[in-house]
Amino acid sequence: MELELRGITKKFPGVVANDDVNLKLATGEVLALIGENGAGKSTLMSILYGMYRPDGGTITLDGKEVTFNSPADAIAAGIGMVHQHFMLVPNFTVAENVVLGVEPTGRFGSLDIDEARKMVREISDRYSLELDPDAVIEELPVGVQQRVEIVKVLLRDAKVVVFDEPTAVLTPKEIVEFFAIVRTLIAAGRGVVFITHKLKEALTIADRISVLRRGKVVGEVLPKATSESQIAEMMVGRPVQLIANKASWKNPAKRRKIETIALLLQGALEAESKVGLKMNLRKSALERVSKALPALRNPTISQLSSPEWIALETVIDEKVVREIIPRLKELGAEGIVEYPLNKVVF
Repeated sequence: MELELRGITKKFPGVVANDDVNLKLATGEVLALIGENGAGKSTLMSILYGMYRPDGGTITLDGKEVTFNSPADAIAAGIGMVHQHFMLVPNFTVAENVVLGVEPTGRFGSLDIDEARKMVREISDRYSLELDPDAVIEELPVGVQQRVEIVKVLLRDAKVVVFDEPTAVLTPKEIVEFFAIVRTLIAAGRGVVFITHKLKEALTIADRISVLRRGKVVGEVLPKATSESQIAEMMVGRPVQLIANKASWKNPAKRRKIETIALLLQGALEAESKVGLKMNLRKSALERVSKALPALRNPTISQLSSPEWIALETVIDEKVVREIIPRLKELGAEGIVEYPLNKVVF
């Protein structure tokens, strides 16, 4: 399949999210779509997936112009998308989630669960995804939940798979496993669009890299012919120093100033999408709580006065914090406190 986006433009009140964007993808390759937060990456792929209608431009598949009025149209045309925030029913099994909307039915119209299990096993075995059809989603690690999303798009015969920030919630080990899955998809003749802002990952997995800045494609490069600093400069429009000047750290006053600026910048960048989370829990519940948090990031753990209890503090995606707090309470966490990162004083 040859996919081409020509002159795609999308406007929202007060902002041009995509401005005359041109993009090409062939099956059997990975295209990394890279840019800062707000560059228009996800909006562009939401247009491709039929979630938004473009204000201008065309989409062609194998030279034929197509129009997607809904995700169902895109899926029928062979486009699949794995969203950053998974579209799974937590209390359903893997098989029930995978076939949702395309359920195999028995004689009286009820779900044929044996056939659903068979469908999951066939795809899982073909792509080495190692999924248990009877596992319940809410009991699975995030990396395994992502594989369920991948099986969903493959069951619907997606020729092009779009991954929106797929490594944002994965551990380093899960990222390695995810890249192996992507390479398996490519070997099977699928095309992959990899939306990210992580330079090293784009250079590792992509065949080509397209860079968006403020809604426009500002360049396309080959990983072997570019560097992190060159891509970073394309992303922001100015030279970027990715390696710290160690001489500045010899002066304690300068070091404190640099550290303070870095923390303030980190807080400003994360505040819109991340929040802090504090809680108390028994040591025996730590593993269960860690599995329940879809974006556990460098938690700080400290001992409380009681030897059986610890305090845990972490940063988590604001979009899921409301959903995760009831689950944490069920697992025995107490004294849960949520706080905005931009309120932290450095």
